[in-house]
Parts: sequence; structure tokens; C-alpha cells
Amino acid sequence: MKTLTFHIDYHTRHNEHPELACSIDGGDILYVALQSNDQTHWTATLQVADQSQHIRYAYQIVADDGTLLRVETNTWRLFAFNHRSEVCFCDAWADTCLGQNYHRAAFEQCLMLPRGGEKMHLELFTSPYLLLLHTLPPANGMKWAVVGNTPNMGEWQPQQARIMQRTDTYEWALPLTREDFEQGLEYKYVLVDAKDPAHAQWEEGGNRIISPTLCSLNASIVRQDERPRMSLPQWRGAGCVIPVFSLRSKGSMGIGDFGDLDTMIRWGADVGMKAIQLLPINDTTRTGSWHDSYPYNGISVFALHPAYLDLREWRGSKAYKVYSALGTELNALPEVDYERAFKLKMDFAHALYKEGGAKLVASAPFKKFCDDNAHWLPAYTTFCTLRDTYHTADFRSWPDDAPKAGELEAYTAKHPDVADSRLFYAWLQYLLHRQMQRAHNTARELGVILKGDIPIGISRDSVPAWADGHLFHFDGQAGAPPDDFAVHGQNWGFPTYNWEVMAQDGYQWWRSRLKHMEQYFDAYRIDHVLGFFRIWEVPSQHIYGLLGQFRPALPYTEAEIHDFGFGGGVQALCVPRVTADTMQKLMVDTENVKLAADYFTKDGEWYVLKEAYRSQRAICRLLPEGKTRQTLLQVVCEVLFIRDATHAHLFHPRVGAQCTWLFGALSEADRQAFNHLHDHFFYERNNQFWADEAMKKVPAVTQSADTQHPVLQLYPLNGNGMLPCAEDLGMVPASVKGVLERLEILSLEIQRMPKAYGVRFGNPLDNPYLSVATIATHDMPPLRLWWQQNGEQSQAFWHEALHHNGEAPAEATPEVCEEVVKLHLQSPSMLCLLGWQDWLAISPTLRSKHPETEQINVPANPDQYWQYRMHLTLEELIQATGFNDKVRALIAASGRLDN
Repeated sequence: MKTLTFHIDYHTRHNEHPELACSIDGGDILYVALQSNDQTHWTATLQVADQSQHIRYAYQIVADDGTLLRVETNTWRLFAFNHRSEVCFCDAWADTCLGQNYHRAAFEQCLMLPRGGEKMHLELFTSPYLLLLHTLPPANGMKWAVVGNTPNMGEWQPQQARIMQRTDTYEWALPLTREDFEQGLEYKYVLVDAKDPAHAQWEEGGNRIISPTLCSLNASIVRQDERPRMSLPQWRGAGCVIPVFSLRSKGSMGIGDFGDLDTMIRWGADVGMKAIQLLPINDTTRTGSWHDSYPYNGISVFALHPAYLDLREWRGSKAYKVYSALGTELNALPEVDYERAFKLKMDFAHALYKEGGAKLVASAPFKKFCDDNAHWLPAYTTFCTLRDTYHTADFRSWPDDAPKAGELEAYTAKHPDVADSRLFYAWLQYLLHRQMQRAHNTARELGVILKGDIPIGISRDSVPAWADGHLFHFDGQAGAPPDDFAVHGQNWGFPTYNWEVMAQDGYQWWRSRLKHMEQYFDAYRIDHVLGFFRIWEVPSQHIYGLLGQFRPALPYTEAEIHDFGFGGGVQALCVPRVTADTMQKLMVDTENVKLAADYFTKDGEWYVLKEAYRSQRAICRLLPEGKTRQTLLQVVCEVLFIRDATHAHLFHPRVGAQCTWLFGALSEADRQAFNHLHDHFFYERNNQFWADEAMKKVPAVTQSADTQHPVLQLYPLNGNGMLPCAEDLGMVPASVKGVLERLEILSLEIQRMPKAYGVRFGNPLDNPYLSVATIATHDMPPLRLWWQQNGEQSQAFWHEALHHNGEAPAEATPEVCEEVVKLHLQSPSMLCLLGWQDWLAISPTLRSKHPETEQINVPANPDQYWQYRMHLTLEELIQATGFNDKVRALIAASGRLDN
């Protein structure tokens, strides 16, 4: 057995004691009470198996009745035993430590890795007596060192300080002597300049103390300290946002691919960028048409999109010779021709599979890939095969004899053609996996965070909807309330999540999804993080997001509505209706004198929409395009309340109902009462409820510790996942900010969409550190297009945000764009990630001549064709030395290059 002894000095009150929380070789947490004779010097001994490799441990203070009183600040000391059979740990309580984000893959496995020839000095672990420091790497040219009160420790002279050597990503070591521990030691950490050791930055506060400690003569003795008490600059980085499909190189074939991504990463590293952010890269193939260009409508949350296959890997193949000419033709187009580019990639893949696929599928790496992905690959390959067979991804319309998700192997055994098709799709995913993993490896080697995007929804016609349907609600459609960009709201069409069922296994579906994503990314954007608080759900019979309701929520009873002073009939106001005056106006607008007779019934002073036309989808099915149809679609929204989808006796105020004709017909008293109950519902009543809902899900899904109510949580040895970055835009509950801060999840800050009420433009210099700063998202016009489209707004921006006098220029000149870019780079935000279009806007020679083509998505358009493509090739970009030097200089001047 190995003998481990733990010593810590901590003065406790009566009926309190320190407790050791430890894990041996990644096992469950064990708790060991420490003992003391004086309430200050505490000791515990633990016996572990001889074959044990390492221990992780931390301390907490508990009352004698077991009540947890205090924990160390998310600190887990890690120590590998190596040859040691007896170890004595002489510890101090840790009040400060590295924040949990530094244990995310973005930092621990990418940004903070040793570079430039720096070595890990693992030989120091042979020393029997060690001082270990856990902290961030020092700035270039600086070194961590220790100076203390003994001759061996420099007698407080910084030029005599002992330099520490790096032994891990965040660990520095210094050999000590047995006398240092037995006689005691006072010391401090300093940062010294390698070229001028007399120049040192000292840590603040009192001296650190190792109290005289007696340990067995055979024991190794170790002291582990956490982050020095110093005010150091916080790490900040810059990067670029661009979808894979928008990349263009000389050799890509009509659409960006994973080979282009590798080149893009190398360019980003060369100009000093620390991150490249993508849009979702999962397979969206439902029809093979341009409608599949929508990257947020995935048919799988695991499979990669076949359109991103880089065909150049097989230049010597017969297939490449057949299809390369068409690829060159498509590559010359200004935008993505999705249908032709996708068909080219699939035709090539089928030809390549016939040419040499058999050899690869027999290989050990391919078989390992299939084994490693057995939790999703069989269902995906079968779904694709059946989609191709029945010419639709709508599995509800497949024949009755089509296999169910649980019958895959038996069905495949009876149908050899199905077996080969499934093998083809598995082979194709393996090729895509290799290429995407290669790009990810490049990013890590160059210290560039590759940031993915995890959509909030899935397609209704998708593998998870088919195979895991119990995890979703199909009677509603996910969307968003109306805003300045979509006055009717948004209806994305996705099923919503059955969170209650997902919670039963600890949200395994989500955790598995994110774990898989870690193979390709070190950070990710949580699309519509508000969906973890509540989702806007539009009934399946409707189209406009206006008719949605939040799920979950706390709807009103009729009595509660009347308590606000509202005197109208609540149930009647759930049914679309207009006044006689409004009806006269509608008949004029539609040029349809039969409008009232054909579509409404008279009920006193009201014209009530007939039941057959109270569904927007029914209206579209029954009426042709035209003014009448459009008017009836609007009339369906003429309600003040919407019944709760689950409890019909409860009611939601219709969002933004103040804009209806119906609201205008109310008495002044009822209008005031409705305003009050409407705003109370959307901005006050549900806030804490939604925060509680989010705290059930978000910590489990994102592996985030709650800093407000800390509990020692053992994150995996390889870190606690990717760096989560929230997209927290839209109708944001007041509780969102607090939840993200508690979990140390980055928010998204956009100057043109400030979160402060009544503010037109935010100031990037006021951004919180835990945030991502950007000029525009893919759902917004880039800076030049916005300036061009919004003359009044750009004039105000010129005065209020840029603090210039006089008339604003008619267009956003390179100088204006550079000023805005600089402002965002100078923000305190951890990450400043700007769209490719906004980076190029600072160059008078490289910027696009057609800014109107640069908006990737218009949220108000439910049939958006996602086909934006960069107008330069990556080769031209790499050769643009003047522009590249300028970008690097801007990043350096903002303090985001080397820190």
C-alpha cells in the first residue's frame, strides 16, 4: 500500500473541521476528515493501493454535523506518484485559483500549450522534495521564480531568486530540501525578467509559509500552491467568423471544404488571430436541393456534411479526373450553387467508393471509427439509405415495412443493398472525420481556437427525430418572438425539447453531442442559449412567430388577469376577431366585398374569424396567394391571449398585442391593464422560474461549475470540455446575465444590439471580460451594408458611438470600418471575433465591390438561400501582405497578440 499524509494549517471554529475530498486514478470522490489537537494544525493519513497512479484532491470545511461550510475555489491539486510509496503533502488553503475556463480545451489543450521550443521538465519529479505552483504561463521573456528567507532561497533578493521549471500546462516546479520542510520556510513568488533578474514583479500580501513539518524519513514531501497574488493582464484574443461553405480557394469545387478550413486557420495564425469561428458543419441533407443550405436544420447532430469533403486528397484518382472540370466551373461562380456543388461531391464520393472503398472499409482505422461511433453511426447510415430509397427524409411517410430505429441489424441482414449503402455512408463519414480532425489538429498546433456552433434545434425529418423521438415535442415549432429584424417573429420549424425526459439520464443526449464535438472544436457557440431557459414555441398549425408562447412558463389564470384590472372576456379574446370599422378597412384593402361573409361570423359588435380559417396553415392550404390570404394570416394574430398548450384553463398574453387592431378597440383602462399584465409576464413574472430551469440544464450540459454556490466537482482529467460561448440575443430575460456569470459562460456583445434598456448603441469598452465582442452576426448586415441601408442610424452612430461631428459619410469608408474594428479590438472582452466581411472592409483594395451580397442570412426570410462566398481566394488573401501586416498590427496594438 502507498501511504499518503496530508497537513494543512487552518484555524477553525469549535465544531468545524477540514475535510479532504480526493479521487484516486479518476475514481469516485472519497471524503476523509482531518484531525487536530489545536484547531489549527490538521492532519490525515490515507492508504491507497500500490498500483495507484495519481491523486486529485482538495479541501473543504464542514461542520461536525456534516453541513458544508466552505470549499476551496474550484481547486483540484493533481499529483502523480511515479516511484513513490510514501508522500507527505504540506498544503495551504487555496482562496484563489485558475478560473474554470482555463481548464477548458480552448486554453488547456490549445492556447496554453508550450511553444517555441519550450520543454516540460519532467525530470524534476524524481526529486523527493518539491514546491509546485499552479498558474498561467508568464508573458514572453518572463519567468516564474521563488525568493525566500533562507540562503538557499535568495534571502529576499530577487536577483538570487530561484527560477522554476515548467512541468505541465499550468504547473511549475522547484526542488527543495528536507530542511526546508522540517525547519519551515517563508517565501513569495515573483515574475523575473530573464534578461534582467533584478527586475521582478512581486506577489502581493503576506509571505507564504511552510510550517515546520515532520514526515517519515522515507516520504517524499510536496507543497502545492495556487495562483500567485498578482494583478496580471487577462488573456484576450482576436479572430474571424466565417462559414465553411463561404471559404474559397483555387482548388475548392464550388463550395468551401475542410482543406480550405486548414488553409484559413494557417492564415489566421499568421496574422495573429487566436480563433476561427464557424457555423454548424453537420449534415443537413433532406432533399438535395438548395433548401438544405440552411446549416441550422441538421439531420444529425453527429454526422459531418458531405459537401465539405476536400476532393483534392484524391487528385490521383479516376474520380477526380472525371469531376475536377465541373468543380472548376462551379468554383468560378460568385456564390455557392448548392444543388450542383452538393451533387458533385456526392457523385464523386460514390465514384471513389467504387474505385477503392473496399480496401479502406477493411482497414483497422475504419473499423475503429465505426466502433467508436456506434452510438450514432448505424442509425444515421440507415436513415440516409432509407431517405434515398423512398426519396424523402420524412420518415412518417415511409412504408409500414420500413425498419424502425431499433430494427437496423435484422433489416440490413435481409437486404444486402441496404448493407452496402450503409457502409458507403459510414465510409464517407470516416473520410470527413479525418479531414476535419486534421484541421483541428492544425489549429491546436498553431494555438488557434477552432470554435464551432451547436444549433438549438434539429430538423423534424432527422435521425434524432426518427430514432429518439421521445426526447422531443412535435406538436410545436421552435422559434423566436418578434424583433426589429423579424416583425412577425421567427418560426424555425424545429421540434422542441422534452426536457423532463432528457433530465432522467442527466441530459445524456446533449452531453454525448458535445463530447463528440470535442473531436473537432475547442470552443463553441451555444445557439439561442435562451432556449435552455425557455423556448418560444409556435403551435404546429401556425406560421407566424407572433402566435407562440414560452415553454415552460407560468401562465395566468383568468382571475389573475382580472386582478390587473382588465375587464375584457379573456376566453373570447383568444379567438381572432375585428371590429366593424376594421372590417370595412380590410374589405377595401383586399378589394374583396365578400370578405366578411365568406370568412367571418357576426357576434354582436365583432366579426369573428370562422373556425376553418383560424389556422394559418389551413389558410395557406385553402386560399391562393393574394391579398385575401395575406389579410387572413394577419387576422389570425388578432388575439390578446393564447391558451397554454398544456393547460387550456391558463393563458399567455399574446406578445406585442399592443400592435393589434383588437388592442386599439379596448377601453383606455383595459389598455393600461393589458400593458401592465403583458410587461409583467414577459419581463418579471417568469424571471426566477426561467433561471431555475436553466440551472437544471446548463451546468450539466456545459460542464460548468456554479461559482455562486460552489461544490467540489471533479472535472475530467483532460479538462472540462470546450469553452462555451452563449448567443444571448433577442428577448432576453433579466435572469440570463446572472446565470451566465455564475457559470462563467461567455456572453455575446454587439454594439448595435445593446442589452441595456433604452440605449441605442453600446460601448464595446464597457463589455464584460467574459464575453465575445463582434460587430455583427451572420443574421445581421455587416457594417458596410448596415451603414448603406440605415442612413439615420449610421448618422447617429457617427455622432454617438464614434464621437464625430458633422454629416456622416454616405458609405462606411475603409477608415470608418477600421475605426470600428479598433474599438472592438480594444474592448475588455476575452474574445473579439469579427466577421470576415468586417475584417476585409478596412482594406480599400480587398473589400468587396458589392456589400449588398455580404449578408449571410436574413432572419425574416424563412426561405433564405445560404450561399454567401468570399470574393477572394485564400491564396490571394495570403499574398495580400499589406493587408495582413495591418491586421496583425491592429491585433498587436490592442494587446491581443502575445499575452
